[in-house]
Amino acid sequence: MKKILIIFIFFIFTTSCSKLNFFGFGKKKSQFEKYKINEYLWIASNELLKNYTKTESDLKEGNISTVWITLKKNPNVRFKISLYILGSDLIEKNIEIFTEKEINKDGIWKQQRASDEFNTNLKKKIISDAKKLDPKNYGKI
Repeated sequence: MKKILIIFIFFIFTTSCSKLNFFGFGKKKSQFEKYKINEYLWIASNELLKNYTKTESDLKEGNISTVWITLKKNPNVRFKISLYILGSDLIEKNIEIFTEKEINKDGIWKQQRASDEFNTNLKKKIISDAKKLDPKNYGKI
């Protein structure tokens, strides 16, 4: 009987315990936990940028970026936004936004500095939306 028990225990530990979730071991991590990316910042960022064509995202790198965005009201101005989620906590320092801005003058696109206020407002919007998604913040906002 002891041999059978020893063989059974050995079998359990040598097979994939994480797939069996035996005795509570092997709780599978989500992709967000695996890459240490805050899920709610990621979702809120994607929701904000999804309306722009050809938005690319890479969860492993924590990066979401757009191609050039041309405004309908002013076709001589375009933006490119790159956003990075840097950690697993829902805090402001875990999101970094870089914006490139170009203005078309006489058919030539010239780089111009995007305002800090633009990036700050994007960040505030994403943080606010992420807090609304996070069940821990339910009723606090």
